[in-house]
Order: sequence, then structure tokens, then C-alpha cells
Amino acid sequence: MTLKDCLHEAADYLKQKNVEDPSKEAGLLLSWVLGKDLAFVYAHPDLDLDEENRRKFCSTVERRGSQEPYAYIIGQCEFMSLTFDVNPNVLIPRADTELLAETALAAMGIPNPFYRETMFTLPPKEAYRVLDIGTGSGCLSVSIARYAALSGISAHVDGVDISPEALKTALGNAQKHCVASRMHFIQADFLSNISMLRGKYDLIVSNPPYIPSADIGALMPSVRNFEPRSALDGGRDGLLFYRELAYKVSSLLLPEGILAVECGFDQASQIQSLFSDKKMETLILKDLAGISRVVAARAL
Repeated sequence: MTLKDCLHEAADYLKQKNVEDPSKEAGLLLSWVLGKDLAFVYAHPDLDLDEENRRKFCSTVERRGSQEPYAYIIGQCEFMSLTFDVNPNVLIPRADTELLAETALAAMGIPNPFYRETMFTLPPKEAYRVLDIGTGSGCLSVSIARYAALSGISAHVDGVDISPEALKTALGNAQKHCVASRMHFIQADFLSNISMLRGKYDLIVSNPPYIPSADIGALMPSVRNFEPRSALDGGRDGLLFYRELAYKVSSLLLPEGILAVECGFDQASQIQSLFSDKKMETLILKDLAGISRVVAARAL
């Protein structure tokens, strides 16, 4: 069977299974199976697919047809121009979350020249202490550590998560990007126990669960059936973790320290109020689509 025939057959199957953009998905899966880029796949339509790769391709297409996310199938995902290993123990990094990483980097004096909104900045310091709450795959914490290192900024990043499996993934990603020596991973339930955390921090970031419990069932099957619910469910109104952050932030943040959190599209003003009520200076940052995506707060 030629590559062209395989692509056509796979796209038809994925379309029947209601996979969005089935032709693109078929191409991505075939390029991964072959270990080639998409350009190679499309440039060689008459190339025959050998039996071993045909079986592997059929298996991956069936998995995608079950709505299993592409990132879990190939075991990787791009974030902040870095490749992260992912698996069903961790939330798949989203491009939306890159604004949170950029907010953290800007706080340490590494601005994004393409982002024009005002961001909080930390006072210059010999070394910054950073905390990522709910680190998951480590996409945030590792990106912060990596780009700080590349910019010549000394930053030590702690990543905390309730899941030992997630922390194993995060450590692997830290090692992959050569920043493990700049990081420390802590297993703890932030909602009930912060005694494992080590002192106070200059910068705290978090992409906590923020989907209201009642809305989980309405999520896309690729999300609700495969990604860890603990990384999605934000309680009755989606604000459970933000309230806990607001309650504990004074015990975790140094004077003039900065907290930055991702939020749902309609939650920013409520979250801003939680931190304003704690006498913190706050900002709402919008993504490139104009959606309020990050709430930043600075200790006074």
C-alpha cells in the first residue's frame, strides 16, 4: 500500500470517528511512524509502506480514532519551542499556557518583544527562587529554568505536584533539557499540606485545575476520557485552587514577590478580586486572541 493510499484510508476512518482535521492528523501520524517530516510524506505519495510500519500506522490511527490525544500517542508535545515528554499521568501542555511562562520570564527581566502589555517585574537579584504549583509535565517549571539559564539569570525552581508519576515525568523533562541541577521536585498536596515547601519565593506560577466539576462531562472526549481529572477539576465553581492560593500566598511569597496564574476565559475578574482582597497589586493579561488568560499579583 502506498503512502497516498494509507493517508486516504486513514483520513476517511478518522473522519468517521469525528476527529477534527482528519487529513492533517493522518499525515502527522504517518510522519511519526516513518520518523520523517510531513514534507517527506507528501513528497513521496507512491512510496510503498512496509508491513511492519503499516501495522504500526493502523494501530496509531485506531488509537486516535478512539479520541486518544495525538500527544499521548507519540509521547511528546511542543511547548515554548521545547519538546516535552508527556503521558496520561500529566496534562498535555497547551499553547495558551505559554503566556504564563512568558509572564514569569518577564518578571525576571526576560521580556517577550512581541508582547506589548505591561507586566510586573522583580527587583534585580543575584538568584531568584521560583515555585511552580501543580507542575505536571514540568512544561512551565522546566521552560522557566531553561530560558533563565540561557539568559544568564540564576534561578532555582521548585515544582510541586500531588502525583509521583507526574513528578517522575517532570524530572525526566528537566534532565532532557539540562536543568535538573537548577530544580527540585516535591510531592505534596497543596490543598492540605505546604510544610514540604522550602521557605519563601520571589516568583510563584501555577496553572491549576479550573474547570467547574459540573462542566467536566461536557469537555471533548479527548480531554475528559484521557487527561487526568485531577489536573482539570477545579471544584464546584472552578475557583477552589485560587482561593487556596489567595489564602496561603502571604506565607509563600517574599516582599515584592510576584504570583502569576492561568485562568479560564471567564474567571479572570473573580480571581483578580481574590488577590486584590489580600492587598496585592494585580494585573490581568490577555493572550493574542484577546482572551483574559493570566492573572498576576504582586506583594506590596
